[in-house]
Amino acid sequence: MKKIFSYFLALGIALCGVSSVQAADNNPYELANEVATTTINDIKANKDKLSDRSVAEGIIEKDLIPYIDIKYAAYKVIGTSLKNTSAEERQRFTDEFAVYMKNSLIDVLSKYTNQDIVPAKVESVDPSTNLVSVKLLIREAGKKDLELVLKLRKNNKTGQWKAFDLIGENISMLDAKISELSPIIKNNGVDAAIAKLKSGDKK
Repeated sequence: MKKIFSYFLALGIALCGVSSVQAADNNPYELANEVATTTINDIKANKDKLSDRSVAEGIIEKDLIPYIDIKYAAYKVIGTSLKNTSAEERQRFTDEFAVYMKNSLIDVLSKYTNQDIVPAKVESVDPSTNLVSVKLLIREAGKKDLELVLKLRKNNKTGQWKAFDLIGENISMLDAKISELSPIIKNNGVDAAIAKLKSGDKK
């Protein structure tokens, strides 16, 4: 679980500040590297304040949440039950999934110490490609590097890349929630899954 905290943290570091890189046709590798480089210093500058929920929440709501494809991730969790849910149910689940993600990231940012991100190798991306996995490393003095893979998806309408999953040491954050919640949705409905998400909210 301690490593999962690092994965969540890396996601925050890798994506906070995406607003400074607005071009829709950005190479996702360059995007991840630029964002990580330009924002790690901001996070370090505020590390003594990150235990203040309002500071962490402000960073996440302004610089992170808008650039995670929450709807896509939420729909992946709903999975094969998607066609059996109403638009209203899907929206309520997506909204609660966003709250869950925000609270998880707030909790992790409050635990930030001195991790750094080793940039990914930049590769060319075919214009027709809409899914990319970007490999980065979490580096902390005196500890073994942790490998993580940030999965990004390009919206075919807007051309904008957004993250929807993070994999660390073969552990997928999204797959973990799919395994936990998809059976609940299938057997007991969306409301039961929403209740499960809420039960994990500490705030």
